[in-house]
Amino acid sequence: MNPLFTDPLQLLTISLTGYLLLAVLGILLSPWPRVCAWTGAGTVIAALASLIAAWQMRFTVPQHASLPWLGLGVEQSGLNALLLLVVAVSALWLGLYHWGWLATVAARRRARIASLSHLMLAALSAAVMADNAVTLTLMLELSALAGYFLVVQPGEAKSQAAGHSQFLLARLATLLLIAAFSLLYLHLHSLQFSVIRTAQLPDALRNAVFLLALGGFGIVAGIMPLHGWAPSSHGSAPASVAMLFSSVQLKIGLLGILRISLDVLGTPSLWWGLLVLILAAGTAFFGGLYALMEHDLRRLLAYHSLENVGIILLGIGGAMVGITLQMPLLAMLALTGGLFHLFNHSLFKGALLLAAGAIEQQTGLKDLEKMGGLARLMPWTAGALLTGLIAMAALPPLNGFASEWLIYQGLFTLGTGPGFVLHLLGPLLAVVLAITGALALMCISKVFGVCCLGAPRTEAALGARPAHRLVTLSALLPAILCLLCGIGAPWLIPLFAATAAELTGYPSAAPIGLVSAPLIALLLLSMPLLPLLIAAVYRRKRLPPRLRGSAWACGYGHEASMVVTATGFAQPLRVLFAPLYQLRRWLMPSGINTLLHRQAVTTFCHGLAAVELAVLLVVALA
Repeated sequence: MNPLFTDPLQLLTISLTGYLLLAVLGILLSPWPRVCAWTGAGTVIAALASLIAAWQMRFTVPQHASLPWLGLGVEQSGLNALLLLVVAVSALWLGLYHWGWLATVAARRRARIASLSHLMLAALSAAVMADNAVTLTLMLELSALAGYFLVVQPGEAKSQAAGHSQFLLARLATLLLIAAFSLLYLHLHSLQFSVIRTAQLPDALRNAVFLLALGGFGIVAGIMPLHGWAPSSHGSAPASVAMLFSSVQLKIGLLGILRISLDVLGTPSLWWGLLVLILAAGTAFFGGLYALMEHDLRRLLAYHSLENVGIILLGIGGAMVGITLQMPLLAMLALTGGLFHLFNHSLFKGALLLAAGAIEQQTGLKDLEKMGGLARLMPWTAGALLTGLIAMAALPPLNGFASEWLIYQGLFTLGTGPGFVLHLLGPLLAVVLAITGALALMCISKVFGVCCLGAPRTEAALGARPAHRLVTLSALLPAILCLLCGIGAPWLIPLFAATAAELTGYPSAAPIGLVSAPLIALLLLSMPLLPLLIAAVYRRKRLPPRLRGSAWACGYGHEASMVVTATGFAQPLRVLFAPLYQLRRWLMPSGINTLLHRQAVTTFCHGLAAVELAVLLVVALA
């Protein structure tokens, strides 16, 4: 058995075969709820095989290989291993969640979820390992179509509109990518990344391919203003599938941008990096701003996913500028921070969306205004939610702080670059990132305060009980990893620096910190403990806590109407940034929106999606 566990290609083959087999079993076993739920255990096993394969490939020099049995061409590299690791850990949480939840779902919906979620995992795993543009585009299309049928729910107009938006934008992304790769094929007569990487391409061709690919992959990544599919899809899909959208599918778009800008097209032009930085800043800022206006918990988290896509893009754009201007410190700091944040985001967004799914299961609620008091009724789920929120806001000692701190250092280094533009842009982008962090901090107060604190606002919230142990565990494990990766950041960062070195060509000696790793870990631990220590010292002079009596507020008897609401919390920002909130209506006029979502158009696209999915399955399996 030793060769089986030391050959990452065999492990990856087992994982992909397992996902495809589980997709078939999900349909066949759907009439038996408890048996079908055990497909979640199979997902966990397949995910573990993929995780081990990713770990073994983490320092592999880029090389072409072929999967045994399947014959699928793949490229082994540190970047591919990182993205495969993201897919594997997300599949692990999805398997645990389905293991505890699928038995409660209606048979037809259970068959669709159990089958298409595994098909989506197989397609995403193959996409991140693709060695050519055809496989990458094909797998992206397959995962998008599987996601479409997971979003659309029969008889639900809202979910059908969300799925239709996703279908239209995914088709546009595919057309842009086909156009970009067609230009390359006409010039090189090959779409292998290894061939494109070594070719000398004219500047006009490189610029055209970059712009087309940025548009196509930007739709997949949810870069604003190409993000229209993401919030509605997150709100309408099952929570586990929304987690896949956020933790994995958005990252495939970022992988494509990385491949095009820093890998296969050679040294990027300066304006490429500046364009990516501007798009990144806008995505991060508007993602955080729009999130505060949402009352649907999963739509709110979707906008925060877009915010984090912008933060990762700040790292990618900074690395592009650093490579162009031959600034190794900027390139390594920015890209290391971006790659680390890419991984961290998959952890805390898994905790957040699966905790939101557990709350929805137990209460039937998505609207924050109807929740309240869940910290006492669902303590472990509330703890996972709070941990994910703190990590998302980049507060120490959790992992979001460590990766964003590297990006901050990269932006400060950008400000030392040549020319007035970079002197201005570096600090300006750092300020935008700081404002984004402040918006995320406000989101902690809004989400956790309204959802989990206070008194239940509705009977549904009052009747909440802890979710199934496996469902709770699926949110709790990534939350624990957020803490461990934050404390262990000094030891983890060199791993991501090695991948950054592979892409930039600069030495992998991490330009990270002048303080010892153990001391940084101790500081990260002590920072959140210091307020508790101070509170414990001063607590001795206070009266003992009152254990009985009715609640009161500023001397008045407490009433339900005194509770802070999500609308009231966000109202000052709604007034302050009113013109910016109107941008959504200006970008998509109601007339065009109504035309695109007419019943005839929606029905035609649904049939087209079914035919396209069947054709792609035949092509992929052949």
